[in-house]
Amino acid sequence: MAHAHGHAFRLEPEGPGPARIVAAPDRDQVGLLLELARALPEPFVVVYVLLSMRTLRPPGRYEAVHPLSHAQLEPLLSRFRAYLEQDGRHHLWIGSAAEPSTLVYDQHQVLFLYGRLDAYQAVLRAAGLVEGPVTVPEPHRHEAHEAFDADEHALLGTQAWTWNPLEPEDEELD
Repeated sequence: MAHAHGHAFRLEPEGPGPARIVAAPDRDQVGLLLELARALPEPFVVVYVLLSMRTLRPPGRYEAVHPLSHAQLEPLLSRFRAYLEQDGRHHLWIGSAAEPSTLVYDQHQVLFLYGRLDAYQAVLRAAGLVEGPVTVPEPHRHEAHEAFDADEHALLGTQAWTWNPLEPEDEELD
């Protein structure tokens, strides 16, 4: 059973890194991600970070070779909504190629939002999220479900990707 985060978000001012919003929606994470992407100029750089080797595909950062438009991003994420929301083997990054704004959806079902913070807050409030604490329970587990192996293969078969190894800050599957 998935952890319920409290449908909340918090602003983290600049510190060791850039200012960002951390948001933890309890439901429809992909729908919210698409709404947030509408606040950004296209095209989008998409990076799928595979953390686990359940299939023969190696873990790593898979970056779409060609940036995606809104019209391409929406059906892609909608098609793989269940996989993205219910499986813990990955992160997904969506960045505007036109400006330094990035949406990160991590394996904890938490969003890290960089760039247009005011626009993001409006989208989050419209979706019913409230300002408050965002926590990930300890201990917790991430599971890569066999039932989603075909979705991993299908997602990475939708277009050409370049592969790069995981970076030290990429969290491995528990």
